Amino acid sequence: MKKYLSSLIVASFISIPSLVWAGDESGLYIGGSVGQSGIDASVDDFSFDEDATGYKVLFGYNFGLIPLIDLAVEADYRDFGSFKDGKNNIKSDITSVDVYGLAGLNLGLLGVFAKVGYADTDVDTIVDEGKFTSSESSNTYGIGARIQLGSLAVRAEYEEFDVDNIDDLSMWSLGATYTF
Repeated sequence: MKKYLSSLIVASFISIPSLVWAGDESGLYIGGSVGQSGIDASVDDFSFDEDATGYKVLFGYNFGLIPLIDLAVEADYRDFGSFKDGKNNIKSDITSVDVYGLAGLNLGLLGVFAKVGYADTDVDTIVDEGKFTSSESSNTYGIGARIQLGSLAVRAEYEEFDVDNIDDLSMWSLGATYTF
């Protein structure tokens, strides 16, 4: 009986952190993140490989239908930043509006997720000859991990964008979301 009681007490103390930190992960959430974006583009003999600081603001809805599984939809506005190549006197500003389907494994305090979606990307490029603007729709995908602290989650993500005429457009970011 003594062993049973002490085991019950230990199990109770072990489960307290998960009760305190679990929070309510399902429902409407908003958030934002800041990170490092990168572009790699090649046209004929010209190449452009630069990094910039970017950010995004987002909102989404986590359905919370299946225990241990996160299923959500998410939308964001993203500014990849200003990419500058002083050698070739080129400046490029890239923004996008993205919509994702997100699926993840919810381990309580920790979680991992993958997302796939659609991006409407605007590219404004200034070169010696003038300004060029293009708008394109493309596929996008990403992976991430989160730490859930009640209704607040801290997220780290990597996202990749399949934009024509750009060999690689990606963003690493660290951010937070708040679930209502």
